[in-house]
Amino acid sequence: MSENKLHLENSLYLKQHAENPIHWWAYGEQPLKKAKELNKLIFLSIGYSSCHWCHVMAHESFEDEATAKYLNENFVSIKVDREEYPDLDHYYQMACSVMTGRGGWPLTVILTPDGKPFFAGTYFPKVARQNLPSFMDVLTQIQDTFQKTPEQVLQGATNLVEELKKPNTLEKKIEFQGHFPAPSGIMNALKNYADPTNGGYGKAPKFPHFAFYEWAAEQILEGMIPKEQGQHIVETVEKMMMGGLYDHVKGGIHRYSVDEKFMIPHFEKMLYDQAGLLKVLAKVSQFYPSPVIFDGILQTLDYIASEMISDDGYFFSAQDADSEGTEGLYFTFSKEEFVQSFDEAPETQKKKIDHYLKMFNITDKGNFEHGLNVISLNFDMKQEFYSQEGWQEVREIRRRLLEMRKLRLPPATDRKGIAGWNYMLLSALTDVIQYCPIDSIQGQAFNLIQATVEGCLKQFITDDKSSGRHLIKHSNTIEKQALYLEDYVNFAEAQLRLYEVTSNEVFKRNCLETADFILKNFLQEEDLFTTALTQTTFGITNVPAPIYDQSYRSSVMTLVHLFSRLTVFNPDLSPEVIFKNKYAEFAQFILLNPLGHGEGLRAMTYPLQIFRKVEVPRVWLEKPDFLEMRSHFFSRFVMDYHTRDEQSYQICTAQTCEVQGQGFENFQGLFKMRETDA
Repeated sequence: MSENKLHLENSLYLKQHAENPIHWWAYGEQPLKKAKELNKLIFLSIGYSSCHWCHVMAHESFEDEATAKYLNENFVSIKVDREEYPDLDHYYQMACSVMTGRGGWPLTVILTPDGKPFFAGTYFPKVARQNLPSFMDVLTQIQDTFQKTPEQVLQGATNLVEELKKPNTLEKKIEFQGHFPAPSGIMNALKNYADPTNGGYGKAPKFPHFAFYEWAAEQILEGMIPKEQGQHIVETVEKMMMGGLYDHVKGGIHRYSVDEKFMIPHFEKMLYDQAGLLKVLAKVSQFYPSPVIFDGILQTLDYIASEMISDDGYFFSAQDADSEGTEGLYFTFSKEEFVQSFDEAPETQKKKIDHYLKMFNITDKGNFEHGLNVISLNFDMKQEFYSQEGWQEVREIRRRLLEMRKLRLPPATDRKGIAGWNYMLLSALTDVIQYCPIDSIQGQAFNLIQATVEGCLKQFITDDKSSGRHLIKHSNTIEKQALYLEDYVNFAEAQLRLYEVTSNEVFKRNCLETADFILKNFLQEEDLFTTALTQTTFGITNVPAPIYDQSYRSSVMTLVHLFSRLTVFNPDLSPEVIFKNKYAEFAQFILLNPLGHGEGLRAMTYPLQIFRKVEVPRVWLEKPDFLEMRSHFFSRFVMDYHTRDEQSYQICTAQTCEVQGQGFENFQGLFKMRETDA
């Protein structure tokens, strides 16, 4: 029997390590108990299948016989797919942050024999370089310390575990008037951090803070962010979409850029990032209807439909950064290849090849490794390609590059389904339907929902025989595991959004029932926990879920926003009542770092008193004029439908109905009158 047990697993990431000479275990009770029995330290390695630096460390160290021999003799080695165990990843990222001030993947953690962390870092090279010790140096020094002073190691681990249990505390209180500072004030506070040249905020690396940009887009639409502040948001989104962060050839967005220009990405594509991108672009399209925005939505929907949907009707989790052992090889082009793509182009385009080289930032030297170019658009030439003729040329060049790229060996697709990420994507598709003003794009988003909504239910909703309840399975690669807050929150939010665009009462009922389940199973006093209080992951402490955005939006803040919306159906779901003192604390933490709390801004900007239920006859969904009106209803409006008649409507708060009337024309006139007043 093989000493490496990863070949028994379903996870693509774990299978990538199944041939390593290391005696890997998948996470579980058995290896943790084995370490305790043998009094051996635990080497815990956390990563994911599409992570470039995870591949680098694997090739350098995990495939190395000498490294494996040392690990096998002195450690119990456990490999974790962070997509399967987000609570493990969060817990040990917290430990890494406490010890080093940073985190990331691959995450390297050393635990005591009884499972307590005392050392953490990220990538370590095989040979020491750039102030990083070699991986073997790390292992030997840790093992030596444990052999000589085990009491010191154990005490340090105990102290760290206690530190991880401590709640975040506010060092100072930010004073402001009213419910929450005005959006323009928050934008002003970030002014000195903005990068006016390259877009975004801060320096490299640059992440696409989707929740923050979605909040900003919503507040621009509300008229709460003035034009001069909104211009930076528009240019940031534009530069992301013109830079190499966006895949111009096929659509979809990469995880982040390593430079400050949004030009050179780490090339993995994550499902949750596609959801974040679609939500931002759908709302930006309302006030900045440019071709780069509309084609960004259209291409990304096509990318998801053609490459990210299982035959079983759910969305895959990710695509790799590497192909043929090289990062970015699939996505990049030499100058010669770019020119070659014009072989079948019209003569008029062949004559303008120098112009197109400049337009797409293509050079002999390249802007990436090995003389390769990451495809991008030259922002300074946008007036030329924003014309009807110019954009048609952009489309044709992209299409020819795609035909050339189809001949290459593509990166691996991680075909696992993650419940929360699937429901993030479904929610994003409802935003495209409601806010994008192009009918054909709305139709494509609706087709994607129809193709996956049943498949997602079958993949992730299971029957619990002991309780008779439906439960959400986090990953379709593991049969039995903890219940995760992020899955239930994203499911509930998607169900409400699906109800709003379809009027199907089943979705509304699912949302309200899930909200009740969350309160009963994840809330303790004023804290929401990462996993259900009674169904946790063995070996770690269940900690409160973060209110800050990480790789994707905070599920706590999504829930606060959802509860604010649901108060129009049930006032008892008021987040002020549910979270008590924590509700005011949320605002303080958000204001300390608004960019890192984009979902928190979305949750807290609107006072609870402003939320309204807009109840109309279900048959109005058949009226094109009503469908067009839906783009006016931002998240402070909750759509509701009735079948009492075909004429009556009402607009209500949680306590009372303010407006009641008859007839679609009168309803339409009500909102036209408000637009005129504005």
